[in-house]
Amino acid sequence: MNKKTVQILLGVLVVLLIGGGAYFYFQSDTPEMTFIKIKRSIDNKDLQTFNECVDVDQVVNSVIDQYIAYMTTKNNGELDIATGLIAFMRPSIIEMVKQEIRNSIEQGKIEIPTEMSISAEVLGLMTIANGDGANFKGTKDRKISENQAEITFVLQLDGATETNDVHVKFRKTPTGWQIYDVLNLGPLADTYVKTQHQ
Repeated sequence: MNKKTVQILLGVLVVLLIGGGAYFYFQSDTPEMTFIKIKRSIDNKDLQTFNECVDVDQVVNSVIDQYIAYMTTKNNGELDIATGLIAFMRPSIIEMVKQEIRNSIEQGKIEIPTEMSISAEVLGLMTIANGDGANFKGTKDRKISENQAEITFVLQLDGATETNDVHVKFRKTPTGWQIYDVLNLGPLADTYVKTQHQ
């Protein structure tokens, strides 16, 4: 897993911040409003609110696990050297990413544009690789219950001809909706790699 691949996997939320959140901006109690709260927490260097909106432990663990599983499946059930090293160093990588997220928010290193089309360098969980970006194309599926929500967003990476679905899971907490998982990142990573070879 090279640095840019990690960045695109961990950076999906920044695309959804603007597209997904802005789409439901006036509906204050929707899961999509979580993205607006995340943006505000980043703007205000407010780590506590960010953590109320994103279960960082669970999301980072899921992203790393998804990558290992996806690469293993692509390699017919075998771990290649790079994926094996990631699996071996998994706890260290997870802690490093979580610390980078904390530092980036507290030090105000994250800047999120307020446009629907995003192209920015953002660290940690909110990273799109240097100079590369993605476009929010809409919502494909939306299931909301009293305490759980699942929304599938459609993204198109800059330079890509195809779109990718990104599945985001939310749970209701006393402070609002919290993102606890982001799924289907393997195909998005493949699309990203294709855009880098053009």
